[in-house]
Amino acid sequence: MRVDRNIEKDRLHNEIPILTAQIRALYAELDRKFHLLGARVPITFGFETDLLGSYTQAGKGEKEHFHFSLLFVGYAVKNPLGKEDRMDLYKHEYAHYMQYNMPIPKEYQWQTGIHGSAWKYCCSLVGAAPTPYYRAGESLMKHDYGKILKNPIHDKTVSIRDNYRREREYQSQKNQVIQYEIGEIIQHPKFGAGSIEHIEQMPGSVRLHIRFEDALRVIDQKWLLRARLK
Repeated sequence: MRVDRNIEKDRLHNEIPILTAQIRALYAELDRKFHLLGARVPITFGFETDLLGSYTQAGKGEKEHFHFSLLFVGYAVKNPLGKEDRMDLYKHEYAHYMQYNMPIPKEYQWQTGIHGSAWKYCCSLVGAAPTPYYRAGESLMKHDYGKILKNPIHDKTVSIRDNYRREREYQSQKNQVIQYEIGEIIQHPKFGAGSIEHIEQMPGSVRLHIRFEDALRVIDQKWLLRARLK
């Protein structure tokens, strides 16, 4: 089946008002409970394949905002986040907003960092999974916040995983995002120039049917992207 990635992006763009309203409704509810103004913070969307969401403070040339990738929270993609994981993502980022915009009790200021004790304390207040990176289904688990708030995160790769959190669990989602177009010319180190005649979107991958001078060949998109042949 041929898929026009521009049409897919247009559909996702059309979902922005609905998604924005859902997020603001949740944040407004949390604002009332904690006397904050998170629902007034601007919300932006993009098409990142290695990041689901983030909260950015104002400063250093940045404006305060929440940001989410439509490739995961949008409904027009094949494998969007489930309802529980979606809500956990929104709460995860709201907890980041909270740690910088409300007083944190001294007993929860012992561990510094983006995902330190202050953030985990905020997660306990909103019911978010107190883990820095995504694990499928964790939003449905019961968390022992009392124990978690006393224990530091020992994983030295946390900062890396946070920047690329959820990438492992949704690698197939990343791989099935179409990066080429019908009629596009690519260069192959062995077969030379070829024209893409058909794009086959598979679960977790994209196969390109490319017409070279000698034959029609099927090549996985991942290989071309790694070889930087686009």
